[in-house]
Amino acid sequence: MENYLKENTKLVMPVSDIESNMPVSPKVSKWKVENKKLQKVFTFESRKQREAFVLEVLKYCRDCNADVEFRLRDNKVGIIIHSLSPQVSEIEFEAKADIDKIRKDVVYYFAKKE
Repeated sequence: MENYLKENTKLVMPVSDIESNMPVSPKVSKWKVENKKLQKVFTFESRKQREAFVLEVLKYCRDCNADVEFRLRDNKVGIIIHSLSPQVSEIEFEAKADIDKIRKDVVYYFAKKE
């Protein structure tokens, strides 16, 4: 009985091999997470795309509970989502995902038109 319990205790594969053989790899986010804010810079190919993105973010801010700040320069838009609680919460992470979707939709819409 003792041999039966001890036979599976040895690690067969090195840890580096286990990590490379995982079925799913996590998606890397380009959002920079600091103690009370999330930030990311979006770059657009045209002025129309940038303006449409800003308008959609403004519309989104009407219904969103997160504190969203944005800055414009050339064809870049910097988004900063400030946390109202002591740490970044689920509200800010949902806003982050929604803003990524807005950017994807705007770029897709204007890809057909231009």
